[in-house]
Amino acid sequence: MRANALVFVGAVLLGGCAIAAQPDPAPAGSAGAAAVPEAAAGSASVLANLDGSHWRFERVAGQPVPAAVTATLRFADGHVSGKAGCNAYNAKYRIEAEGAAHFQPGISTKMACLTPAGAMRVEHGVFAALRETTKVTLDDGQLLMLDAAGKSVAILVRDDAQ
Repeated sequence: MRANALVFVGAVLLGGCAIAAQPDPAPAGSAGAAAVPEAAAGSASVLANLDGSHWRFERVAGQPVPAAVTATLRFADGHVSGKAGCNAYNAKYRIEAEGAAHFQPGISTKMACLTPAGAMRVEHGVFAALRETTKVTLDDGQLLMLDAAGKSVAILVRDDAQ
């Protein structure tokens, strides 16, 4: 009987580490968002060609992403995917010629990361940015994700290492 209880406990513990694809429940909000200047002329045509590009989050929710935290965004075939600080994610997106952006609710793995420091804070910021973004623009080589008020919810830099 004791052996059965140990097997059950072991199965529960291992099951807690399993990946479950569910919509992200991260809370909304973009504390510390800052206004961003209008994009340079001609950036709309570049936005139409984001397919296949790889980006790294540099700032989310007004805070810098710690160097030890990996937060990425990849555009491919109508989907965005990447690592949000701790978990992997995938969602559908559409960007119109003038930069209007639409990110659908996506799926992500559901692990908690105690390390590196800041991973979960960044992750919540990445998922909030995907929910809140209504426009994307390119400015001086950076991809800016903006909310409906034109405030920056995330700043990304090209990640050619991908």
